[in-house]
Amino acid sequence: MLLITGRLAENTVKTYARQQTAGIDTKIITLNVPVAAFLNSETILTELKTHNLTDIDMILTPGLSRGDTQTITDTLGVPTFKGPRYAADLPTVFEVINKIPLSTTTPACDLLRELLTKKALNEINTIEQNPHELLKQPGSMLIKNLAIGKVFPMRVMAEIVDAALMPDEEIQELAQKFAAQGAHIIDVGMIAGKSNPENATRIIKAVKTVVDLPVSIDTLDPNEIKAAISAGVDLILSIDAGNIDQLATFATNVPIVVIPTNQREGYFPKKAQDRIQLTEELITKAKKLGFCKIIADLILDPLDVIESFIAFKNFGNRNPDIPLFVGVANVVELFDADSIGLNALLAQLSSEVNASIMLATEQSPKTKGAIKEEVTAAKMMYLAKKRASVPKDLGLDLLILKNKRSREEPYNNVLEQKINVITATDETVNPELDRVGMFKIVLDRKNNTIVTSLFTDTSMEQPINILKGKTAQDLYTKIVQLNIVTRLDHAAYLGSELTKAEIALKTGKEFIQDHSIF
Repeated sequence: MLLITGRLAENTVKTYARQQTAGIDTKIITLNVPVAAFLNSETILTELKTHNLTDIDMILTPGLSRGDTQTITDTLGVPTFKGPRYAADLPTVFEVINKIPLSTTTPACDLLRELLTKKALNEINTIEQNPHELLKQPGSMLIKNLAIGKVFPMRVMAEIVDAALMPDEEIQELAQKFAAQGAHIIDVGMIAGKSNPENATRIIKAVKTVVDLPVSIDTLDPNEIKAAISAGVDLILSIDAGNIDQLATFATNVPIVVIPTNQREGYFPKKAQDRIQLTEELITKAKKLGFCKIIADLILDPLDVIESFIAFKNFGNRNPDIPLFVGVANVVELFDADSIGLNALLAQLSSEVNASIMLATEQSPKTKGAIKEEVTAAKMMYLAKKRASVPKDLGLDLLILKNKRSREEPYNNVLEQKINVITATDETVNPELDRVGMFKIVLDRKNNTIVTSLFTDTSMEQPINILKGKTAQDLYTKIVQLNIVTRLDHAAYLGSELTKAEIALKTGKEFIQDHSIF
């Protein structure tokens, strides 16, 4: 196998070529360009004409190179295909080289997307199942049974905001939901300014009853923290200059998050250097007082995001043995933009400062799904860092509302030349009621289903039938089977509304019957 590459990727290609276990002999030719994206089939062909290829069975060009490699095959007589975009995927391509047909135009990683997804998850699972050696690295620790540190994927803490105001059943339902979405830590939020230790005990016990994950408490109140410790809390958010002395009398055996504030005096330094200095002073004091497991949160300020990340970066460089906690939700909840892209970018920045834990909340409708987004983003950043690549073509992504590549069939308007073309306009037509009845459509978010209720007239308070389904197709198929729609316009209307409901269910957009969701 002959591998073509550019100068900057040469060593990486050599490394991954050696890692393959398919037993394929490899030879590498490095062309005099910095990056593979500058290569095309013609320049590669020109270079290859100067080489002896008698012992070569197949050629792989970089996935990022341009053009159709068929021209190389036709000229040199050696089968030539597009390889993967990133060298890290070479071993996977080699494993299946005889099982799937490669392409002369499509990068191999696109063909192997499903395989790459499985491989990406296996790569992470291998780390998760064998954490013991990595726990010896500086800045690594166990919180309950969860390994954290810069050598592990970032962990996502899901906060149940204002948990102190909720009954046990609601708290437990949210804890289970967040755990199912992939959260690694469940955090319970107390009410600032109101000391309620009895509630702290109740909440911690409620969560621990239903999930086997580390549980943290978000409060600075010493009495609430003491009560939470008695209930078995696994992590304390947070310790600052105002409560550290009091907490040292009973909390030294529990992992803590240190923040650079003195909430009792209303002090929070804005400049990065001041935050770093106060955090380091508090950590030094905490160690002297007997605290063993310490995590630092330099505080992600939504009004000064860059200054905040400078504080995280510089603190991390000075204190590589202290894990970092980044409150990503501080920004996402206060930003009127879809959470998907925000979480992806903030996860990238968190990864760059070697964060160990990110905070996620789903307090507002616009952040529903944020926990799952951060969990996926954390995995993406781990794989990208491990592969020394950008977070692209990893086998995992956060592309929800847009496509990476378009596979639409282009419209050929030449067809219109000899055909009668009818343009539909927005005409208001008074609807005629279906003799069987009418449907009210709503979403059952809790059970992730679309619900249709059939009424025979507008005066009814109770429907005669309720139909539930996960997709529009499931529901309209059943409606047709039951013969409870008799008019074509009613059937078309139902198809349209049920499809809108399905899109709203998947994306989190609100669904109101007869209203546009975008």
